Amino acid sequence: MSKKNSEKRRHKRYVVDGIHGNVLYLSNLDILNISIEGAAIETTKRLDVNREYTFKITYKDTILNLRGRVVWALLSYREKKDSEEIIPVYRAGVMFTDTLIEKTNTLLNFIEDNKIKALEKRVGGVRFKIANSRTVKINYPHKYEVKKISLSGMLIETEYPLDLNSHYDIELYLNKNILNVVGRIAHCEKIDSHNVTKYSIGIEFIKVRDNDIKILKDFLTSL
Repeated sequence: MSKKNSEKRRHKRYVVDGIHGNVLYLSNLDILNISIEGAAIETTKRLDVNREYTFKITYKDTILNLRGRVVWALLSYREKKDSEEIIPVYRAGVMFTDTLIEKTNTLLNFIEDNKIKALEKRVGGVRFKIANSRTVKINYPHKYEVKKISLSGMLIETEYPLDLNSHYDIELYLNKNILNVVGRIAHCEKIDSHNVTKYSIGIEFIKVRDNDIKILKDFLTSL
């Protein structure tokens, strides 16, 4: 970022230490079975039991965002597609925590249009195997460390590059609070740090809830 742009910042930036969070990055998954109550999934990335994740389902002209909590998880192995290579995979059981009727109806329609067969009947309903998992993604967390922060954005370091001008859902941990913001990637620069490749990334806050703004203001005032 140029010196001229730096001088035009709307808010003072503070150097911080020990502040971190997650950039939520869309990743592929396979659905083993699904119902309106939850799903069994398989992914190449480890999922934490009792953690909530966001699942994005593209259905016709709608993007359905569903929250789900991992209730069990285990490590398994399978052959890589188009190869005999054996790779580790993680299987997990997810219980959907969204209860809005509109979301439930959209999910039900998605299952009806994509189901192959019923697998088994449980207390939470019939589980179905579906024909297409490609339209379902999981927001997987990539950790970052905050170097500088203000009311309008922050400078972070992470081991993953992020696409310029793209918008990401971001978790920011402040004083035992989890702030959920939407951020735009303003710049991304590769840096070398102790033989580990990292990236210095500038993020502009695009959307922050009023309550989270207050928490952030209180935190910056305390510095």
